[in-house]
Order: sequence, then structure tokens, then C-alpha cells
Amino acid sequence: MARNPRLTIPPPWHDFIRLWAACRGGMGGIAHWPDPGGVGDQATWIVDAFAMLAAIDARIDDVVRRGSRGQAA
Repeated sequence: MARNPRLTIPPPWHDFIRLWAACRGGMGGIAHWPDPGGVGDQATWIVDAFAMLAAIDARIDDVVRRGSRGQAA
């Protein structure tokens, strides 16, 4: 990567990613939302951003898994 995202992404976005990591479900699969209530009680942009981060995380896991077996991604 030409630039390290840790150095180029504004700090509030790092805070948001930490929020997503704290709220996502672990091995048990139970997720916690940042605001009280269910998914319908959350801000739309939060739900969309959490979904995007989950998709990116799944893609990274897939690439790492394939890479560990010596296969191209």
C-alpha cells in the first residue's frame, strides 16, 4: 500500500472502527448496537457502515484463509 491507512485516515474514523469492533458479535454471534433498541432504532448510516465493515472483514478473512493454503485470492 502506498500510504499507511493508520496515518491517512482521520482519527474519528479510527474511533468508529473501534465502536464497530466493540459492538459486533463474537464467537456467540450476539451483536450489540450502540444505541438502545434493535436495528430499527439505530441511525441508518451506522447500520450501513457496520455492514460495510463486516463485509470488508469477511473478505480479509477469506483472503487470509486462501493465502494460508497457498492459493491465490
